[in-house]
Amino acid sequence: MKYNRDSEVKARYALAVLKVAQSADRESAARLVRGLAKDVPHPEERREIAVLHFEAIEAFEELAESLQVSEAVSPFWQKATALTSRWLGAVEYI
Repeated sequence: MKYNRDSEVKARYALAVLKVAQSADRESAARLVRGLAKDVPHPEERREIAVLHFEAIEAFEELAESLQVSEAVSPFWQKATALTSRWLGAVEYI
């Protein structure tokens, strides 16, 4: 299914953006991560993949918020990265 490739590209891109954002200042990082949260799954994506994608989006939103209001962001980086890796792993094996 062509949507698997779309989701794979999005997940790989999200991991790359997360890596770059970690080395950016907090404001820039928040903007980069917030941008990831805007890219929703394709409407015809397989349900289980879309669920993983939406879980990653939720983690991106939490991370972006924490970058704006909190000093303790490490758990949010870890969660966003782990969920994105899980999402990528699911699309790689379809």
